[in-house]
Amino acid sequence: MPIKPHIRCLLFDLGSTLWTRQEEGMRLAKEETYRVAGLTLRRSPGGEIFASQDMQTLGSMLHKLCEKWISKEKQQQPEYEPDFVQAMVQASRQLGLSEADRDLGQKLFEALRVRIPVSRVLYPDTLSTLQTLRQRGYTLGIVTNRNYGGQPFYEDLRHMGLLEYFEYQHMAISADLGIRKPHPAIFKYALEHLSVLPEEAAMVGDNLQADVGGARQLNILGIWKPKPAVRKTSSREQVDIVPDLTIEDLKDLLEIF
Repeated sequence: MPIKPHIRCLLFDLGSTLWTRQEEGMRLAKEETYRVAGLTLRRSPGGEIFASQDMQTLGSMLHKLCEKWISKEKQQQPEYEPDFVQAMVQASRQLGLSEADRDLGQKLFEALRVRIPVSRVLYPDTLSTLQTLRQRGYTLGIVTNRNYGGQPFYEDLRHMGLLEYFEYQHMAISADLGIRKPHPAIFKYALEHLSVLPEEAAMVGDNLQADVGGARQLNILGIWKPKPAVRKTSSREQVDIVPDLTIEDLKDLLEIF
């Protein structure tokens, strides 16, 4: 398949693009984060009101209330990250903890963090494809929407082996930047730090609107890698965005670039 010869950079999404969910690991990890979050609430000032509650159930309730608040904020401002710490404060107060403040909110936010190595697994062709692309001279970058960033996320990426192919300081991570795909600013951040022009780049991701649509706003080549379930449905027709290219597996990129 012919491709524009001036493409010299490939940007990638993470979830459902480079890795997929490890369902059993995700379930166990969530249960543990719920328990830790519940204990954090119980041990906070005023937390004695939760003395009779199961800590895992309490943490799960906190998470659901927080997700509801975050979902509402994202609907109102879909291209900006909500204040996750404030979401925890609001959820705690809804549970009856009127003393909840931002210090507690930050602790709860981190308590509910599910670490990547125990909840995700790289696709079998991820590392080999990245290695070959780099050997062929392509610059590689990440543009991803994520609730969590910072040092723990850096450590997770290192553990997964991805920092062999990407520089963390070049990654555009919504949690660190406060902006989300498809906002063009998050793509511009990655391109500027990689010293690449938009027309020299391609974006690979599973979300037509966020990945392909966002990239196309800047004349970045949009490559769609749909989730397996999406390939079997007409979900693509629900979004009026046509990708420049569609692949099934990451290794298909090696037939293009």
